[in-house]
Amino acid sequence: MPFAVQDLLLTEERKTQLTAALANLGVADPLGKIVGEASADVARLTRGYVIEESSVNGWIRVLALERAYLVAELGVPEDMATAADAAREELAAIASGRRPNLQLAAAPSTAPVSSGSWGSSPKVPIRL
Repeated sequence: MPFAVQDLLLTEERKTQLTAALANLGVADPLGKIVGEASADVARLTRGYVIEESSVNGWIRVLALERAYLVAELGVPEDMATAADAAREELAAIASGRRPNLQLAAAPSTAPVSSGSWGSSPKVPIRL
């Protein structure tokens, strides 16, 4: 299930405040845009590995919230900034292959290429 704005675990009051502060982005759903960007970043950095959904959601949540506070110019709370730095470090380690304990995702199977008999000789034997 894709990460959505309600997965940020914000109260309605905080969500309304952030949405109002992000109105300068000029998009209909500014929090949705920020969540989408954070989701894309996490997906790009973890591609090729099998990772628990709860871990992925945690990284998306903290990165999206940090970005929302930065763009809204509200000042990122210290604990959120620390968590975002830790998430970025972990994602960088995964992307660079420094986490050998992670299971690699199964490579997609490729169908074998048929090797037909090509050439100019007739395919049906002809009797003369």
